[in-house]
Amino acid sequence: MKKIFHKNYLFAIVLLSGIVGSNSSCDKEYINPSSASTGSVTKSVDALMNLAAGLQRRYSIGRQSPIYNLPVAGGYGVFALRTTNTGNLAETDLEGGRAAVTPNNSIVASLWIQCLLGKNECQIILDNLSIATDAGDRVGLKAYASIFYALNMGALCQFYEKAPLVTEANATFSNRVDVLLKIVQVLESVDTDLATTNPSAKFLSKIPAGIDIKNTVKALLARYYNMHSMATGTYVATSGAKAITYAQAASQTIKSEFRFSTLTTNSFGQEALGGNVFAAVDSTLGLKNGLAPVPASSDPRVGFYIRRVGGILLMNGFGATNVVSIPVYLPGEMNLIIAENNARGGSFPAAKTALDLVRTKTTDVYGIGANQPVYSGALTAVDLLNDIYVQRRLELFLSGMELEDSRRFNRIPPVAPPAPINANAERNRTFYPYPLTERTNNINTPPDPAG
Repeated sequence: MKKIFHKNYLFAIVLLSGIVGSNSSCDKEYINPSSASTGSVTKSVDALMNLAAGLQRRYSIGRQSPIYNLPVAGGYGVFALRTTNTGNLAETDLEGGRAAVTPNNSIVASLWIQCLLGKNECQIILDNLSIATDAGDRVGLKAYASIFYALNMGALCQFYEKAPLVTEANATFSNRVDVLLKIVQVLESVDTDLATTNPSAKFLSKIPAGIDIKNTVKALLARYYNMHSMATGTYVATSGAKAITYAQAASQTIKSEFRFSTLTTNSFGQEALGGNVFAAVDSTLGLKNGLAPVPASSDPRVGFYIRRVGGILLMNGFGATNVVSIPVYLPGEMNLIIAENNARGGSFPAAKTALDLVRTKTTDVYGIGANQPVYSGALTAVDLLNDIYVQRRLELFLSGMELEDSRRFNRIPPVAPPAPINANAERNRTFYPYPLTERTNNINTPPDPAG
């Protein structure tokens, strides 16, 4: 979109968009990025810090935010959600999948637009780090901007075939492999800096509490190296090895989370409270073809994530209320990354060890337990990866990674359009179309995927 990419519009968007949904009494959790003027945002370290503090607001506050659209888009994509009120057209169309998901879909558009705006705000900070003369201020700005750069661009990689890395009118698009390489490059740069320099107390006082910067950088490196390892369809062992290394380095006992309050609410939890928009499809959590635990009550993760109210399965866990925190990453994700890449690399005993850490845990720092027996299947890549996929779906329910996981594990896609979705399909699309606003304003928008 020109209104996203054109530099003459960029600062106006950055400075004005933070007003939406904000409380000008200045809730200390979220400093309004619009408090910096166009001229000062790249000249004042305080204004740059204000812009950094607003990154979490854009990513996590409001129904247009990725925090809402990631789990909704991911859940519908693998048949885990159903629409309880068909008047919610965007959700209804996502449930239908395939051709029902059009470039006009508001969830598809919001996810694209908000992630690109967030990425552009991060890029402003990363391009102007020299303004910060104090090393602690500079590394804090760099780390926080790098985290949200990765989250925003990583979200686009999960749902779209290509995305723009440049900020300009009629921006060209890069393939997912290059976008993922850029993400890990940004994160590795700041991971090196954080090894010798801590963010300053001044910087930490400016941003919302909740995100553990050092561990989040390592966890996101594990996540996006894991995605990159299979982005071409052929396993890249060097990326897999790095995914393991970073997953092992990310703390499993320190929380890193988006926190909410009555002023800055959890939009996913807000919509999930009454079941007036969506609900879990059933107690299988959308797992098909004999993959779901039987009975569902045998796996406590089902009860952690959903709860029955009357005849509806409402969200529990991280969608239980409008103030409950949402993790940036889960301990189970890290162990499953270790298991997956060992399985793909042929280290089957190591894969089983990491897999069993998830299957047998009675709880974790977020209270998620599995209480399952150790893996007893064959020590082959096919069998291990099948169970690792199941554990990811149970452990990371509605994390937004569902479509990415379905593709990476080569799960059953819908048959080629225009035929109906086959009964055994485990997803109703493979990638989403680019929003109409992008195509209208950017002549370099690629053709939409077939579905």
